[in-house]
Amino acid sequence: MDVLKLIDIKKRHDAYKENSFLLKIDYLNIRRGEFFGLVGPSGCGKTTLLKVIAGLYPVKDGKIYIEEEDVTKVVAEKRGLGMVFQTPLLFPHLTVLENIAFGLKIKKIPKEEYIKKVRDILQIVGLSGFENRYPHQLSGGQQQRIAIARAMVIEPKILLMDEPFSALDPGLREEMRNLIIKIHKEHKMTIVFVTHDREEAFILFDRMAIMKEGSILQVGRPKELYEKPSSTYIGQFLGVKNIFYGKIENNFFIGDDFKMKFSHENNRHGSIVLRPESLHVKKIHKREEKENQLIGRVKEISFQQGFLWLKIHVQSKMIETIQKAERDMDFQIGEEVFVTYDQREIFFIEG
Repeated sequence: MDVLKLIDIKKRHDAYKENSFLLKIDYLNIRRGEFFGLVGPSGCGKTTLLKVIAGLYPVKDGKIYIEEEDVTKVVAEKRGLGMVFQTPLLFPHLTVLENIAFGLKIKKIPKEEYIKKVRDILQIVGLSGFENRYPHQLSGGQQQRIAIARAMVIEPKILLMDEPFSALDPGLREEMRNLIIKIHKEHKMTIVFVTHDREEAFILFDRMAIMKEGSILQVGRPKELYEKPSSTYIGQFLGVKNIFYGKIENNFFIGDDFKMKFSHENNRHGSIVLRPESLHVKKIHKREEKENQLIGRVKEISFQQGFLWLKIHVQSKMIETIQKAERDMDFQIGEEVFVTYDQREIFFIEG
């Protein structure tokens, strides 16, 4: 069941300037209990869209539905949503308990009840016993945990998160990612999370939307978008290597000084995607005639955590590959090799 739907949304930053940034979302649905990502480079409209959902940016065009209720004109505080920003935004003069209980007090929850809720939520975020501390007595990671607790304690219909870990160092980021994964898994919360970090996207999300210049280009599961991007832009943004433009002709892909066997419908122009992990580099003496293969020369070698990363100069292109390191398979810079591939692992983007 969909917990959130946006239909024909338009939001211009400056309504009086036709050339100002325009957010234009034709349709977006988010399912109950889903961990959904809004992903794209800085300035693409991710945070604007999140604030439109939250009600912080009102819209005149389009409709927003939360649990089938039209909330387009409903003010932010009545939408039943929780939000976590890039910085914790805690009240410095309030204790941890008072910060977390702030929304509950506004709802006029009895003191005994809200104290219990705060203690329960502190246990969930791993900060039991911190009730009487002040924000300045907490580390950056602890402050962000309190911000998450404050957003969760009101039991929101959707938890909105705007790059909440971007200001943390790598170790803390990993710790916080693990925490939010645990919270999502155990409490079945619907989360909409903004990030420009593709590594974060692949780790966290059930589904995600790739955004560019105020619009959504493609929605899907991270693995699906990586393996079958609808455009070269999406492929490159998600870190896909080896994207070459050309045409299909007589069961061959023909690019700029590049040719390889590829059975597909003839007279199609577009880009071929050779994902590094779908290629395999072999020694010349291990060549098998039945394999689809390209001959090349090793230009770079890198060993990382049991995997061998290679850059192979093939015809006019530099092709990157990754494969499990094998004891009896040492390559040398300048060595001639074969790059084998399975046509079923190749993806063609038409256009």
